[in-house]
Amino acid sequence: MAILAKEIMTTPVVSVTADTTLKRTAEILDENCFSGLPVVDEENKLIGIVSETDIWRYSQQIIGQPLRDPHQVFTKSKDVLHVDITHRGIEVIELVASTTVETLMTTEVISVSEDTPVYEVSKLMEENGINRIPVVDENNQLSGVITRADLISAMVKNWDKFTLD
Repeated sequence: MAILAKEIMTTPVVSVTADTTLKRTAEILDENCFSGLPVVDEENKLIGIVSETDIWRYSQQIIGQPLRDPHQVFTKSKDVLHVDITHRGIEVIELVASTTVETLMTTEVISVSEDTPVYEVSKLMEENGINRIPVVDENNQLSGVITRADLISAMVKNWDKFTLD
């Protein structure tokens, strides 16, 4: 018998709303050691997903230069474009921090139901190059999330069900 999404999903789910600022979103990601979060509306319906990569790319776009070395972003140098921390730099930092998740979240989210077999969840993650899949009920309300770590944990707990025969 197949292992189902509801058996391995993480609950309760830490999520954000579309009007959550990037500063608060980054704090939540950092506090929980997550790399992404589901975005829900006021009825807890899944409306998007936001990741560290989304925030990183958006920050680079606003600052106008790659953030390979974040320290250099605010350093005056002949070799590196810089942001003047006294004026424009503060404005840019404030702009990025106050931007809402709605601005950069992915709205076409791959999700699964609680009764989706875990092997299908794993296949979806691999085929789409994603690290997490929200689990929703029949009303599209967020009920859980499955990450790569959840898949590994399920494998470890269920080695006897994974055979090579």
